Amino acid sequence: MTLRRLAAGLAVVLLMAACAPGVSPSPSQTLSASAQPSPGETPFGTLLPSEVESVPPTATGSPAGTTYTVRAGDSLSSIARVWGTTVQQLQAWNAVSHPSLVTDPNTLQAGWILTVAGDPGTTPLPTAAPTVAPTPSSSGCRAGNRVAAGGQQTFTTVPNAGHGVALTLDMGGRLEPGVDILNLLIANHVCVTIFPTGAMAQTTQGRQVIALIKAHPELFEMGNHTMHHCDLVRGGAGSPTTAPCAGVTPTVDFVRRELTDAAAILAQLSGQQPVPYWRPPYGSVNQAVRDAAASVGYTKTFMWDIDTIDWKPLADGGPTAQQIATKVVGNARDGSNVLMHLGGYETLDALRIMIPGLRERGFLLTSLSDLLN
Repeated sequence: MTLRRLAAGLAVVLLMAACAPGVSPSPSQTLSASAQPSPGETPFGTLLPSEVESVPPTATGSPAGTTYTVRAGDSLSSIARVWGTTVQQLQAWNAVSHPSLVTDPNTLQAGWILTVAGDPGTTPLPTAAPTVAPTPSSSGCRAGNRVAAGGQQTFTTVPNAGHGVALTLDMGGRLEPGVDILNLLIANHVCVTIFPTGAMAQTTQGRQVIALIKAHPELFEMGNHTMHHCDLVRGGAGSPTTAPCAGVTPTVDFVRRELTDAAAILAQLSGQQPVPYWRPPYGSVNQAVRDAAASVGYTKTFMWDIDTIDWKPLADGGPTAQQIATKVVGNARDGSNVLMHLGGYETLDALRIMIPGLRERGFLLTSLSDLLN
């Protein structure tokens, strides 16, 4: 075999070996480390953004979960409802970025970016339009036509009231859903009696609530719920702070001041004089307290026959909106006085069920004044 034929044969063997499966390419056939494509690139050029496979962010890359930018008019409670969570959970998720929310939810500001869900890509719940009960634009209810002070009377229900029910709202503590609740009542033309404290009326949210009361005297009337929400029989308690109530043994003068101080504030902010209606905080009352209240004109003491217990959150065993509505609609009778709170945790959603439910039973939803007249 000639040297030339040997060389040609060797070339064929080498070519076949290079094409055989499982044989690694030679160093000259691989990309060097410096020639590796950068993110978004291939050896053939840069990919369009739509062609780049998305990579989940790392723990230190972007905020965990889903975020939302706060808009004007938002509150923690409204955000919680939209995203299917609780105010307490929102406070926990955002404690580091917005620590003021933990102690005061009212510090919420438009433009803040909040974590609203633990999982990325979560979408808000469908927005339910406020339920407007099948009723004419004017439901026939009235508010503000107060009875004369007269002698002392204590009411759980209002006798001889006809086929009417009073939905009453205390305003002595948490107020986050208050504006939304009043707007729902306006949309449904529901007359109610509201019992604010002087202290809560002076807060930012309280002033917003009182402004709505002032704007709609045809629907909203006020009674007195004292200045500081103290226990007028045993002393102590109080809201939003216990300081004015702590260590106090209520006297006649103390009870009088709690009522007259609150009345001055409520009258200034709303234009309404709450006398002669009042509701003792916690329902804590005895004859000595009633006598002290009557001595400054508060002769009509309003208790209740249906307690919604809406002040208790679900996490602590409180009722759901459906449970509240079922209790009220099922137990209402002529002259019933239903106790709710402007800061009730499930009150807004309960009212969406309760209003049409009571009207379907033929009840007129109206104020305490209207029932008394």
